Parts: sequence; structure tokens; C-alpha cells
Amino acid sequence: MRLFNIYTFLLTLTFLISGSFQGFSQKDTEADSLLVASYVEGPHIRYTSNNRVEAFYIQHDSTKNKTKKISKYFRFKNDTLVFKGFAGTDTSSYTIPKKISPRTGIYEKADKIIVLGDIHGELSALSKILRYNKVINDKNQWIFGDGHIVFTGDVFDRGSQVTECLWLIFQLEIQAEKAGGRVHYIIGNHEMMALLFDDRYVDSKYKHAARHIKFHYSHFFDKSSVLGIWLRSKNTLLRIGDQLFVHGGISPQFLEKKMKIDDVNVKMRYHLNNYAHLEDTTLVDLFLYSYGPLWYRGYMSRTPNYDRISLAEVIKTLDFYESIVIIFGHTPVARVYPFYSFKLIAMDVPIGDPRYIDQALLIENQKYYRIFAHKEKERLR
Repeated sequence: MRLFNIYTFLLTLTFLISGSFQGFSQKDTEADSLLVASYVEGPHIRYTSNNRVEAFYIQHDSTKNKTKKISKYFRFKNDTLVFKGFAGTDTSSYTIPKKISPRTGIYEKADKIIVLGDIHGELSALSKILRYNKVINDKNQWIFGDGHIVFTGDVFDRGSQVTECLWLIFQLEIQAEKAGGRVHYIIGNHEMMALLFDDRYVDSKYKHAARHIKFHYSHFFDKSSVLGIWLRSKNTLLRIGDQLFVHGGISPQFLEKKMKIDDVNVKMRYHLNNYAHLEDTTLVDLFLYSYGPLWYRGYMSRTPNYDRISLAEVIKTLDFYESIVIIFGHTPVARVYPFYSFKLIAMDVPIGDPRYIDQALLIENQKYYRIFAHKEKERLR
């Protein structure tokens, strides 16, 4: 895994050094437009000045084998602007803030928290879980009051509705805060891959759309884009009350550095934002490779790089981060379940996969439940 990540890092440097933001071409791997089904991809929104954004879609008609870009410009009249979708069947309302800033990774305890594992572009399954558990209504609007929702990363890749999932989370974050609630989106390794030019698991429609405007897929999420700035503002570690959330996990090697939660979040943002120009690469292995919180799998399995973590090591991590449980995704499991005496809870049930029952975790009054899209909650035992 580490060698593959080094390759990704070097590939990123190649893209950046070549200055190929416009005119990118990857003919050996690009999707054949004749084999890509019709789609409308977007909106993608870019800040073009302090007061204006460009919103655009890529629309492909497979019957005519024609692709076009549809765009509009909007101006800020105050701190936010609102517009309606304007391509295909998209009639959603988009609220865009003028400025996006990072937030703390530490919050007081909440009476009700719902945690969702790796979404991977499965919008329908995600919406059904949120709707059935009264987080959103039929118009995808927040109705969860002062509750908290945690996404443990990996909204990207594999599925074909990644952009729609991102906008749903983006808009719910704004709506939740107005209602006294919170939406937390922790970055995972697939978010990192999307930002660092690694498109191994990207659906072909996204590669096709990017190629049409001479982009690499990662350019949709660059530092001028609304979603790109938003993703780069996200946290790696989150603590709500005494519950700690991370995408992959915290390895003993990572814990040795004794970095507090907000310190980890600041340093990860620094590494993601400056990967091509790092003067000090001492912590690259810990932040971007297999021992880091985005990639670590030692809670569930042994790898050539490390053994499975021991209970004693988990307790050390909990003590350092003043927590009683670590809730994580990344490593697939058949059901949401606790182990090591409720000190670890695994979240990554492959959503949208017919071999598994779509589910999430509910934390309510310090009790843990599996929740579903079509049946009542189950207490974790």
C-alpha cells in the first residue's frame, strides 16, 4: 500500500510540475464516449472573483454522442447566494457561502448522533436511511433539530452519484447549523485520492466529463472550487463528548507523536494543501500513508506493515484523546458492531450493496443502536 501511495504522490507532482490544469490528456485511460451512458454531471461551482461564481454542468447525450458544458454566473449580494439547479432534471436549491473556513474537531456531548460509514456515491441508499430516521424530509431538508450527523469519510469513488452526495451533505451542514444541529464530514482516504490526482476508483462518467473540459477529475475539486475548498477545510479527527471518530484509525505509530485533535486536523490540512511544496516531509508517512488515520486498517486486520492492534494499545489511544470509544469506517464489515468491550465500533457496511443490509449507527442517551432504511433500530450488544 505504501509503495502505491508513493506512486500516487509522484504522479501528483508530475501533474503539478507540468502545469496541466488546462489541456490535460490521458488518452490511454479515458472513457470511450460511445460506451458512457447519458448523464448530467454537476453543478460544479468555482469562485471567479470575490463576488462572483461560475456554476456549470457537463451534459452527455449517448444517443447523439454529444457532450456540452452548461454554465451560468452568479453574484453575491451578501454573505451567501442561492440559486436553483438549471440543467437536466436538477431543480435543487444551492446555498453557497462567500467564505468557507475550518471548524474545531471538539464538541460537547450531544443527545443524539447518527454515524454513517463509507457512502461511495450511493445517493439513493443514503437518502433512504436519512429519510426513514427523520433526518431529512421528502425535499431533502434537515428535520433532525439539534442532532448531530457524522460521515466517517469515503463519500467519493465507486458509485455514480458522488457529486449529488457531496451537495446533499454540503446543504445539510448549512441547514443543521441554523437549527442548532451539526453535520460533520471527516475526510477519508478516497477524499485524499480525489484531491491528489488518484482516480483508480472513479466512475467512467466522471472521467468522461473531466476530459470534455480538459480537466483531470481532481480539478473539479481544486482550490478555486466550492467543493474543493470545503473538502480541504474538513477534519481528520472528531470528538463529540467522549466519542472519538476517525476514518481508518489511529495506529500506535501515529499515537507516538502525541498530537492533540486540533493539531492533527491542522497538520493533515497542511499536508493535503501543500503536498507538492512540503519543506519538511518528516510526517508524510504518518499523514498520507498506511500508518495514518485515513489508511490504517489495524483495528480489524493484520497487514504486511503491522499487526492487528491490541486492546492495551486501544486503551492508550482512548486515554490520550480523553474518549471512551473510537468509531471508524474504511474496513468493510457485514454489520455495524462493537468489539474490544465497546471500545471500538466498526461502521463500514458496504452501502448500496445487495449482499448487505444498509445500516448506520445511532448514539442516543449514551446507548448504541443499528439503524436501517426499512425497519426499527436494534440495540448493540
